[in-house]
Amino acid sequence: VEAAESPDGDPPLLLEAAYTGEVWRNVSGGVRQDGSYLDNIDIIATLDAERAWGWAGTTFVVSGLHNNRPTLSDRIVGDIQTVSNIDTDGATRLYEAWVERAFDAGAIKLGLIDLNSELDVNETGALFINSSHGIGPDFSQVGENGPSIFPITGLGGVMRWDYSERVQVRLAAFEGTVGDPTHPRRTTVDLESGEGALLVGEVTLRPTEANRTLLGVWRHTGRSTEFADEDVVRRTESLGLYALTEGTLMERGERSLSGFLRLGFADADVHQISRYVGAGLVWSGPMLARAEYEEQLGLAVGSITNGDAFRHAQADFGLAYERHETTIELTYRVQALSW
Repeated sequence: VEAAESPDGDPPLLLEAAYTGEVWRNVSGGVRQDGSYLDNIDIIATLDAERAWGWAGTTFVVSGLHNNRPTLSDRIVGDIQTVSNIDTDGATRLYEAWVERAFDAGAIKLGLIDLNSELDVNETGALFINSSHGIGPDFSQVGENGPSIFPITGLGGVMRWDYSERVQVRLAAFEGTVGDPTHPRRTTVDLESGEGALLVGEVTLRPTEANRTLLGVWRHTGRSTEFADEDVVRRTESLGLYALTEGTLMERGERSLSGFLRLGFADADVHQISRYVGAGLVWSGPMLARAEYEEQLGLAVGSITNGDAFRHAQADFGLAYERHETTIELTYRVQALSW
């Protein structure tokens, strides 16, 4: 849906809505054999303030999010990495509300921001449904209520500096605890004194147009959940690193093969997941349908390592955790209709 047009014919205001529905069935192993239906509704309003009011390089975005209550991983599968990237306890909430000002050499964004829209973005992994191929699980575990990502975002700022066509730098700061951990389905926006912060630095290197490498480091100074008791919160600082390389491996006409490799490390004295490695291949191009139906076939693997401190703390309570969890995803995608 598009609003009134500017003099040059392009509308300054764009309204978008998207619905995603997923039917799942766990047929073997896990917590129990059962099924679940997950859904996700996004409503997004984007205002180009330069076209609307002449504010050069300025964009406003406001979005809302709704998810139903049934969950999959915690009730049925029992995995750590989360099978579906829209799996959550359900809520209707304000998701993002930010303003961005673009300059010749970069941009500054402030407000309620999905951190993963700017940082640790795996473009090749976007085909896959498993949460680990979005933001890495070594990063998504940070903080008492997670970082500022789906389904709960927090206040933050991101500065992007385009050093050259091949080098890009991002610096970001977010509140240390997003939302309200005691009321996870409530929309809460605040900056409590003493809650700490999540600081992130990331460098993007593009040796060619079709390939890129990310190198990132984060430092969290807020609160985390105690290993031995998930109801006990402690103040602690932690550090993590991640690296992602991705791009086109082969291209022949309308067909191409892309791949990615991601590594992540987190402080094992503070966090459950100490290491993560993920990799995937995606074939794009005509297979069973014509080229305009945008077929893709992908295979991805993700593996986490539970840290020794976490495993020992759980063992004191009689809970046994494997050292590793590995997921394998095979996904085929085709545009069903021409529109």
